[in-house]
Amino acid sequence: MNIKVSHISKSFKTYDRDPGLVGAFKSFFNRQYTNFDALTDINLNVEEGEILGILGENGAGKTTLIKLMVGLLHPTSGSIEINNYIPWKRNHDFLKMITVVMGQKNQLWWDIPASESFLLNKRIYQIEDNDYNNILNEMVELLDVKEKLNTQVRRLSLGERMKMEIIASLLHKPKIIMLDEPSLGLDVMSQAKIREFVKYYNQQYNATFIITSHYMNDIDSMCKRVFVMNKGKGLYDGDFSKLIKKINPTKKLIYNFDESLSNENIKIFEKKYSININDNILTAELDDKLLNNLLRDLFDVCNSQSFQIEDLPVEETMRSFFEDPENYLK
Repeated sequence: MNIKVSHISKSFKTYDRDPGLVGAFKSFFNRQYTNFDALTDINLNVEEGEILGILGENGAGKTTLIKLMVGLLHPTSGSIEINNYIPWKRNHDFLKMITVVMGQKNQLWWDIPASESFLLNKRIYQIEDNDYNNILNEMVELLDVKEKLNTQVRRLSLGERMKMEIIASLLHKPKIIMLDEPSLGLDVMSQAKIREFVKYYNQQYNATFIITSHYMNDIDSMCKRVFVMNKGKGLYDGDFSKLIKKINPTKKLIYNFDESLSNENIKIFEKKYSININDNILTAELDDKLLNNLLRDLFDVCNSQSFQIEDLPVEETMRSFFEDPENYLK
C-alpha cells in the first residue's frame, strides 16, 4: 500500500472587505478577493507500514495536506494516489482503508457514552460482531479506558476523549491512519499512552501512520522519518535524527568532580572550551569532537564522581530551526 503525492498545490480565495457599514456597502457592488496559496508543489511518497511525521509551524499547510489525502479537499493542481485510489472520489473501498483523527474535532456524540458511538461506527462500516468485540476489547485494554466506556462523552477528560476518538477511528481496522495533533492539550501521561499505542498498532497490523504534531517529543518518539513544511512548501524529507544533528550538532556534558579543580586548571579549561563550573559541577555544550577532547583533558587532571552526556532538547532545536529554516538546509 503506497501513498503518492505529486506536485500538489492548493489555493484558497478569500473575500476582502473594508471595515464598517461603508465597507460593507462598497463590497456589495465591488467584491475584492485575494488568493492564498496554502500548498505549493508538494511531493511525497509514503510506504506501507511507515510512521511519517509532518512538521511545521501554524499555517505551514500540515492540516490542508492531511485533508487532501483523505479526500476532504480537492487540490488546485497535482495528484494524489493512495493504493491506486484518488481520495476526493470517495470510493467506498478507499474510505474503509483510511481514517483520520483531528485533535480539535470530535466524531463522538457528546450526550451519549462513547460505547454507543462505537456501535454506530460498527453499523456504518458493517463490522462483524466477533471482529468488533475483538478489536474493541484490545484497544480498550491498551488505552486503559474500560471504566469510562459508559460515561457520557462530555464528562470525559480531554485525554480520555482523545483515546475514545482513536478507538472509534480504528474499529474497522484501517490500514492508513492520519493523526492531526493527537496529543494537543493532553497531560504527559495521556501523551505517553497514545505514543505507546501508535507504536503497538503499527507493529501489530503493519499500519501506515501520518502524524502532525506541535510536540516534538511525539515526533521524536514515534517517527524515524519526517516531512518538514514551511509556508506551504516542503523543506525536508528524511531521517529526523539526521535533521536534528544538522540543526544542532552539540551535546551537553554534566561532569561531577571528586574534588575541586585548581584555579590554574580552571583557567586552562576556560581558555580552551566554553564551559561553566559551579560547586564541583562542570557543564558544557559542545560538538562531538570538542566534547571528546574536553573529556580526555578532564580525565588527565582529575577524577570524576560521575558524568553524563545528553542530547539537547528536541523542542529547543526545532524552535531554532523554524526561526530561519532555509539557513539550516543550505
